[in-house]
Amino acid sequence: MSNQWEGLISTIQKFRESVKNELDEKNKSFHVALNGDEPLSIQGLGPNLDERNSYYVDISDVLFWNDPTAYIEELDRFEGQEYFTQHSDTMLYLEKSEQMNVFARLVESLKRKRIAPFIGAGLSRPCNYPLWGEAIKKLVKKLDVLSTSEKKAMLPELTYLDEVKQCVDSWNYLEAAQLIYDNEPYQMESFILNTFDGAESKKITGPITLLPQLADGCIVTTNFDSLIEKVFQEQNKAIQGYMHGTQTQNQFASRLIQGERCILKLHGHFDSPETYIFSESQYDNAYGAECLDYKKPLAKVLRQIFISHSLLFLGCSLQHDRTLELFMDIVDSNTFDIPEHFAFLPEPSQQLEKKEKENLLSKAKIRPIWYQVKIDEQDNQDHSQLESLLKFAIDCASGKARLRR
Repeated sequence: MSNQWEGLISTIQKFRESVKNELDEKNKSFHVALNGDEPLSIQGLGPNLDERNSYYVDISDVLFWNDPTAYIEELDRFEGQEYFTQHSDTMLYLEKSEQMNVFARLVESLKRKRIAPFIGAGLSRPCNYPLWGEAIKKLVKKLDVLSTSEKKAMLPELTYLDEVKQCVDSWNYLEAAQLIYDNEPYQMESFILNTFDGAESKKITGPITLLPQLADGCIVTTNFDSLIEKVFQEQNKAIQGYMHGTQTQNQFASRLIQGERCILKLHGHFDSPETYIFSESQYDNAYGAECLDYKKPLAKVLRQIFISHSLLFLGCSLQHDRTLELFMDIVDSNTFDIPEHFAFLPEPSQQLEKKEKENLLSKAKIRPIWYQVKIDEQDNQDHSQLESLLKFAIDCASGKARLRR
């Protein structure tokens, strides 16, 4: 080798090796598809055909170094096909269920970065936190034992529990919680702290891990746990603003308007009983007594979010409560131009129930996107289609996948 080329060749080889390692790591599946089973064979010079040297090189290397623009174009085609294959079942479901148009509008809201996730207990369930109904039933059992003990000790029974159980049987879990809190505030506070304390290490899994890809601004939740904060922290997107229940003096509204990453925890935070909203008086203090009062900090902030963002309800049952009542009141006022809001919901088995839910949500300008829930022989529910729909929406919004309309 001529000495005049040694330094240049050494520099090129080091650079090439560094680039190749990076490309092979990030585009491994693309290279496997492009290169095929055998590398390209290049014949060198020699005294005759039988004595020529053979050199072997991957097609991906040749394409990248000879025409990097063509390499990127082929990579885009490959990834487009990969995403199409990955999301084909989801796309087919949206087409068959005639939900492609509303899904497309959700994608447009994601593209404009105006989505504010509204998170319910369903998104914490895969991480072994109970649904609100499960939590209330567990607390009722505990209080039942306490009532029996007091009866044996010749003390008054907890007679209000009969009314609580009627609420539970009717799925009025919020009303049940109010009754318990009005009669046993310490028991309720202790139960929430012990149930939703995040001190125990929990593996964070399921759709909740996708939140940082759905939104980078405001998040609303009815949950007491800290899973949302942990998810954003793990992806180096720490929450910058907080408002827990009726908590004030936290500059949450200004952070919200400035588009900072912030979280509104409607019912409070598990380790701050002073932020809980359960009793009738607490609800009146948060929303207004005889009528909705938008001078109240919580009602005012909720209205600001509702008129400035497209809410995306995830893991919420969306029963008629004070929050939904507030949204309906804002719509009825005809005072604001209100964006479209969306909700991913398990599709009811009965068409009448589905219609009633759609009619209720339409009063708050919320468009449901129904998904299928699989139930096995042990009555375990599989909500994996929700995660598939969210991933498809995220990939469509980022341009990685395309809607077929």
